[in-house]
Amino acid sequence: MSDAEVLLSPALALPGYAAMGDAVRDDAERWPTLSPPGLARLETLRHHPHAPVWTHACGDLLTSADHLALATWAEGLSRPADSGATNGIPPHWLLVELERLRRVVPFLRRLGVREWADVPVIGRADLARSIADFVPTDVTLDRVVQGTSSGSTGSALVIPWHPVDIAKDLPLIDHLLSARGVAWPTDPDRLGLLSVVDQAQAFTYASVLTTRSEQGMARVSLHASAWSSQHDRREFLCAADPQVVSGSALTLLSYAALDLPTRPLAAVSGAVELSVPARSHLEASLGAPVIDLYGLRETGPVAGEATAGQGHLLVPRRIFVEVVDHRARPVADGVPGEVVVSALENPYLPLLRYRTGDRAALVGTGRERRLVGLEGREAVCFVTGRGGSVQSVELTQQLQRHSIRAWTVEQDADGAVVVRSVGGDPAGARDAVATLLDQPVAVVPVSSATDLGPGKPRRFHSEA
Repeated sequence: MSDAEVLLSPALALPGYAAMGDAVRDDAERWPTLSPPGLARLETLRHHPHAPVWTHACGDLLTSADHLALATWAEGLSRPADSGATNGIPPHWLLVELERLRRVVPFLRRLGVREWADVPVIGRADLARSIADFVPTDVTLDRVVQGTSSGSTGSALVIPWHPVDIAKDLPLIDHLLSARGVAWPTDPDRLGLLSVVDQAQAFTYASVLTTRSEQGMARVSLHASAWSSQHDRREFLCAADPQVVSGSALTLLSYAALDLPTRPLAAVSGAVELSVPARSHLEASLGAPVIDLYGLRETGPVAGEATAGQGHLLVPRRIFVEVVDHRARPVADGVPGEVVVSALENPYLPLLRYRTGDRAALVGTGRERRLVGLEGREAVCFVTGRGGSVQSVELTQQLQRHSIRAWTVEQDADGAVVVRSVGGDPAGARDAVATLLDQPVAVVPVSSATDLGPGKPRRFHSEA
């Protein structure tokens, strides 16, 4: 049995990824401003003779008023908000927002927060317990878009977003590329953005970018099971000729290994840590610069590194970044600690002092404020008994399916796996991981995440 067959076996199938099972809107709702030529471009992409089997359909939901708001926001990227010159001292705009949020966010109101010193650090577990406690009561929820986050520090979350907040990623990427000296013009003959994953089960879709003159966009999986043949995969990607390719470091390496004759303008790496050798290899293979974008689903983009070793510059959004010690006290600039982010651009989930679980030090002031020595999410592959490989995100899906709240997964040099888990169904998790990897698997239940050791309560490691 091949790796693809194992990954798609009924025992591992995730119902949320059934083809088109969660697509509920029509195209007029997905793209309120879409023109007939834009719809024709979308249909061409959807029905390309070599296209994968699309599992989802989603649009940007942007109205004409949203387009104006985004244009205004994009103009302000060259004038970033004050992110605070010294760690621990919030900028004025954040203190002004706190006056409102302490009255309308149930979590803050219940604690009796009055000033910044009263705001506690929070984490993913707080959101998992009751995300409604962090949604302001004075916002209308008619534009809510739900998104899921498997995360790297706890249980899966369903996060409320606003369409405009989601759409800000495009002008932000354009801004970061421009700072690197890369122009990203609108080219109707090329895919504006290609988002790549390498999973047997994933949301994939064809779309158009109405903020970029209805240029084409797609999210595809490079996994063999997503295509009728390797020939189709290659033909589709060549025809797409994407200007910008985004994905995790591991998936971008898989994309580069296809050795396509096309050349993107740039690649954007996120989700997992990008090592210096991986960046060098990608830039040489793709013939394009790589932007390492650091952020979380809960907070949005936080910082970006355009040149290896130069640190991650804080992005010009309404965010405030602190670095704290083990007692959640801010440390001096240059001292490593845990990264804590306050992010207010999502009106449905303004977060104050959110723990990332990642470590770095803050240096610089103003536009040069940056994170150095960032220790983010490690990219890990596990070796299967058939000689293939499985990315850790596949294990995440299965462990969460069996309600495991926190875990470590370690594979020794011979391929055997030990899972230490908190909560859920350990026996079901063991069977799922064993089926996925075709390797011996032992599951050791522990009482709490603290029993997994210091740092993030979920880690992957493979000696194989």
